[in-house]
Amino acid sequence: MRQRLRRLLLVALLATVVTGSMGLQPPPARAYHSYKTRLLDSTAYSLYRREFRIGLMKFSYGMFNWLQLSTYTLPWIAGAALEQVAPNLELKSTFFNRRRLALSLSFEFAEGGVESTEIDNGELTTSTVNYLVFVTGLTSSVRINSNISTHLGGVFTGTDVAGGSEPTGNEVRGVAVVNMLQIWGMLEWRLSPVVALTMTVRWLPYVSDTVARANLEIDDNTGAIIGIQVEVFDLKNAFAAIPGAVFSWERANIRIGVGYGDFFVESVGLVVPASIVRNISAEFDVFVRF
Repeated sequence: MRQRLRRLLLVALLATVVTGSMGLQPPPARAYHSYKTRLLDSTAYSLYRREFRIGLMKFSYGMFNWLQLSTYTLPWIAGAALEQVAPNLELKSTFFNRRRLALSLSFEFAEGGVESTEIDNGELTTSTVNYLVFVTGLTSSVRINSNISTHLGGVFTGTDVAGGSEPTGNEVRGVAVVNMLQIWGMLEWRLSPVVALTMTVRWLPYVSDTVARANLEIDDNTGAIIGIQVEVFDLKNAFAAIPGAVFSWERANIRIGVGYGDFFVESVGLVVPASIVRNISAEFDVFVRF
């Protein structure tokens, strides 16, 4: 009887140890909205260490709890279609995250080019356009309570575009530079662990004139350097108001929003004038987080 009782006690002890050790293991990552699992887009929050985000618009990896490395997919797809390499990289650091306040600093660059060849009146013309975009951003996120958060940020974008055309007998090359500052804010309201409603407002208070310089070379002895400063599009004070929603399940996430105003290309901080896209501004992404 005693021997049987000892065996039962040993089994109970082993079961307790195993159960306790399982309880000490960190829970698997979940994409549900929670106090720990925050929205990533248009916020100061980043992925945790060794977390992945794979989506339609962006791939991201959490190198540390405070540093996220990302690359946007559209430049790579466009570069592959045009047979031109289009590298882009974003570093986002949540350098402060205490209780209700989080702050992040981000830096991004995107580079690419387009080349075309055509024959006009028997003359072969080769045209090239190369671009380089630098983006820096500062974002703050404040948790008002467990369901409502506010996010405020600023993004500075510097764009450098160089192009050239080489018809037979002469050559034209030029460079254009434009800079812009964007300020935005987002209100986040979590209705449930799955559904979060958002309201995003974006504003462009500063856009520099496009500074262009061209070098025209007709032959070895004839040439000219031309410099101009023009406003290609009236983008100053461009704005957009975009209501949206984010749906998060165990792994899958959908972000969608449609609003009024100019179309802001969130990934690189650029703006498409409303007159081109009929005053429709949208947000959309599908991704998994694990």
